[in-house]
Amino acid sequence: MQKYKRKSNWLNYFRPTIFIKSFNDINIFSLKKIGIKMIICDLDNTLAPHFSRLPTKRVIDFCKKIRDHGIKLVIVSNNNKKRVNAYVSKLQIDGAIASAKKPLKRKIVKLMNQYNMQPNEVIFIGDQFITDIWVANRIGSKSVLVLPLIEQSSDQSSNWIIRLLDRFVYKKLEHGNFLHLDYARGGVLGDEYQII
Repeated sequence: MQKYKRKSNWLNYFRPTIFIKSFNDINIFSLKKIGIKMIICDLDNTLAPHFSRLPTKRVIDFCKKIRDHGIKLVIVSNNNKKRVNAYVSKLQIDGAIASAKKPLKRKIVKLMNQYNMQPNEVIFIGDQFITDIWVANRIGSKSVLVLPLIEQSSDQSSNWIIRLLDRFVYKKLEHGNFLHLDYARGGVLGDEYQII
């Protein structure tokens, strides 16, 4: 009898650990409880709209809360150095990487090695499947997908191909019942019913 190898669903590469409305909905205490030592966070449309040059009080408070819990925070963005450095200069965080070229993982793996972090000690926060969630899954870390702060039409976005692919992946995941925003609003992480 011939054995058939079961194909893995390609959508799993883009499936976040949890899907919530905003970075502000994350319970930092619970991240600490499950062993998270570093948060890698996207910048544009995750923490701030792309046109926002300075962090809001909400972002500053979020960063302070992370610091108070002893978790490292690094901003990793595909945007240029000038934009990233101008924004993070007002934040007390552990570092920032500009021009990261996500979903390529080289710079992120180098960062994790620099801080001696294992994949299970790191969580990614971002608004895009193609860049943020895919790189987290490739590394083997947990991920948090947040809703984009502003909706960009494909003709307005400089990364229109990524936005187009993101919409395609979103529709496929939603159709496959992989995304549960209402469920995730309660802050449940994975199958272990841990609050984040």
